[in-house]
Amino acid sequence: MDDFGLEGRKRRLLYRSTHRGCKETDILLGAFAERYLALLDEEELVRYEKIVELDDELLYSYVVGHFLGWGFQMQSPALVIGLLHVTFLVGMSFSGFFDLSIKVPFISAMAAHNVGSFFAGVLSALIGTPCSAPFMVSAVSFALLQPGPRSVAIFQVMGLGMALPYLVISCSPGLTRLLPKPGQWMEYLKQFLAFPMYATSAWLLHVLVSQKGIHVLLPTALSIVVVSSGIWFLRVMSSVKMQASKALVVLLPLFIVGSAVYIDRFRGHDHEYGKLAQVEFSEARLARLLRKGKTVFLAVGAEWCLTCKVNEKVLESAPVQSFLRAHGVTYMKADWTNMDSTIAEYLNERGGGGIPFYELYVKGESVGPMPQIFSEKAILEILSKHLNASPNSKVSAE
Repeated sequence: MDDFGLEGRKRRLLYRSTHRGCKETDILLGAFAERYLALLDEEELVRYEKIVELDDELLYSYVVGHFLGWGFQMQSPALVIGLLHVTFLVGMSFSGFFDLSIKVPFISAMAAHNVGSFFAGVLSALIGTPCSAPFMVSAVSFALLQPGPRSVAIFQVMGLGMALPYLVISCSPGLTRLLPKPGQWMEYLKQFLAFPMYATSAWLLHVLVSQKGIHVLLPTALSIVVVSSGIWFLRVMSSVKMQASKALVVLLPLFIVGSAVYIDRFRGHDHEYGKLAQVEFSEARLARLLRKGKTVFLAVGAEWCLTCKVNEKVLESAPVQSFLRAHGVTYMKADWTNMDSTIAEYLNERGGGGIPFYELYVKGESVGPMPQIFSEKAILEILSKHLNASPNSKVSAE
């Protein structure tokens, strides 16, 4: 019965460490297991079993220093550029400038097989992920650390929740009577929805400029002009020379990808935090302040995180800033707009899988993470509670 004892578990772990199915993780885990597995005690063995349960990609990313946080895909300027083009084109389609599904048989065939619906879901997930962090990051972070079947079950339940309205209507067709009747209003609604898509494009352009600098604005705008011209040409030629339209359907995505790669090569710039007195995050700087017994409010955010930007307006409002100055609180910001393994590692150590993330240190000691969503009144009350002060405290006139 030794197979069920400590030595049996070690033999199974050795086999699983060297037969992962991915050569890189076979080498990483296999070398460790062959050298140290025999030396592990019961508690260490339990920890190693949890590591072995991790997905290969997550494990490899962690080992090489790439920490994956919520919304991390928005840290890629190339992806931001691609999404900017796609959202702008969707807006043009909603505005009635073109309708590829009608003019190009290739696109029509995709729509007939629900491929278009699939990619619409992919687009929604890519853009919407940063905004859903306060509601879903805990469940997803937990799911990624669970064994395969349990992780899949959690994602299935989340998917079931998203699809629940459609399932309810499918099971009770009579509920369709409560839905609005088709009519001309649908066309007006489609045209109106073009403006949120244009607004999303503008926001993505803002994110891109924050990542790479103002000098990427012109090439990005020119790229959008070229793509728009291609759409116009496709609209004109699709009814005359179908072969030309088919070629353009292939060339336009290639041009968008090429533009993303080209613009991504521009050298970025250091992000400027603004005129308020703020301290840029670094582990050494934070440790130095804590050793001195300072009170520090640390905010981790990014330009592509809309929740972060809303909270930032609250934190940088006059009452909150006056309160922080009056009580000698150092306002430290960690900007995760671009990939930064130091910030990612800090979040990982603090159990924060996503952003926004806030933590208050009072006289060198952490009082725990703050809420991810708050109003001006709420954050003042929280700060007052931990600093034993009145939320109406004002900085004295100097």
